[in-house]
Amino acid sequence: MVQNILTVKDFDRMLSDYAGRQLTHTPIVKTVSNVSGQETLTDGTAVTIKAYFMRTNQRWDFEKAGFFEKGDAVVLAKYASGVVKNDKITVEGNDFRVKEAFNVPGVYDSTGSGTSFVYTACNLFLIE
Repeated sequence: MVQNILTVKDFDRMLSDYAGRQLTHTPIVKTVSNVSGQETLTDGTAVTIKAYFMRTNQRWDFEKAGFFEKGDAVVLAKYASGVVKNDKITVEGNDFRVKEAFNVPGVYDSTGSGTSFVYTACNLFLIE
């Protein structure tokens, strides 16, 4: 069964007409040493993207393993922007690290053949 929930055009219109703002997205490049296996994260080339940004109060969720900290901000970025975990988002001089990134489908096909993603929901932590 195919369900059309939100199209890319609808999301673009929401960013343009209501809530979008310019953010700097810096992809993080991960390299792994062949000798030691140590991971090194370096900043890639920064680009300006339009996304929905919202600061949140610091919250804690209780899980079986204990308390888990929720982020300092939330970003809804276009799926095409390519925001993924560990990337850096800069807003008004504040740098945030993407802790979690979830791709959200706008068209869902239960067979898996027609599912297309519209935006990426990100949980951000302030880099201090």
